Amino acid sequence: MTKHAKTPMCWLGAWVAVFLVAGLAACSDGEQRTPKVLRVGVLPDQSKAQLLDRYGRLLEYLEKELGLPHDLVIPETYQELATLFHQGKLDLAYFGGVSFVAAMKADGAVPLVMRDIDLKFTSAFLVRADDPAPSISDFRGRRLAFGSNLSTSGHLMPRFHLEQQSITPESFFASIRYSGAHDRTAYWVRDGTVDLGVANSLVIANMFQDGRLSERDVRILWTTPPYADYVWAVARDLDVEFVTDLRDAFLKLSPEDPAHRSILTKMGAGSLLPASAEDFADLAKILENGSFLKAID
Repeated sequence: MTKHAKTPMCWLGAWVAVFLVAGLAACSDGEQRTPKVLRVGVLPDQSKAQLLDRYGRLLEYLEKELGLPHDLVIPETYQELATLFHQGKLDLAYFGGVSFVAAMKADGAVPLVMRDIDLKFTSAFLVRADDPAPSISDFRGRRLAFGSNLSTSGHLMPRFHLEQQSITPESFFASIRYSGAHDRTAYWVRDGTVDLGVANSLVIANMFQDGRLSERDVRILWTTPPYADYVWAVARDLDVEFVTDLRDAFLKLSPEDPAHRSILTKMGAGSLLPASAEDFADLAKILENGSFLKAID
């Protein structure tokens, strides 16, 4: 079997462990602030061109509603997004479930809104269309690709569900690679770089819809059970009235308004909902147990 890369996974175990230590949740006991420029960070889960297309109209809308310019930050990695938020260099961030739980515990991140689809999110396991294997169990000794190490939908929840099927990736597959992005995982499967890949179900659906993927090349082998994922969250030290205005601007987006509907569609949402820490309680419990993470420490 091909030797599995250990270096990126060592810090993953340590990073996840950070928010398992009691007492890290910070409280807002300092001065509140209202930003002069809204610094927005998003997950680098697709190409920069795709991300600019997804969020451009939203940020223009928020700028108009708040009367406040924005600065969009697209980090190179999921870890960089978490680091920038931790360092106080972001006011608003779009997190995956795992990275949000970590930021909430370590930095007091405040959940703001989530899409209507995010309480029941799924991941898709992909194979080449001409691969006859009927189930994941048929891929023993073959090559698997996850997305980013810290991706909820591209790694940690798929890994959890594999473990629920008594499949420990490090011992089951011949090799494991981390693509860093959902679309790249799909291309790796399409091009035969790996035999099996797992990615965000919505990204894959969009790639089929816009022609970046063809059902002649790739098929969905299995879809995970649903879980909570993705949330817009703000820094804990932002002024309460400003946060309320920001939340209300998000929630004002209506599918009945054609301009608003275009913004929502770009984000893969029918509507937006208020978010709370309780929405991620089940995910937090899974991570706190953490038994399925032992193989990657």
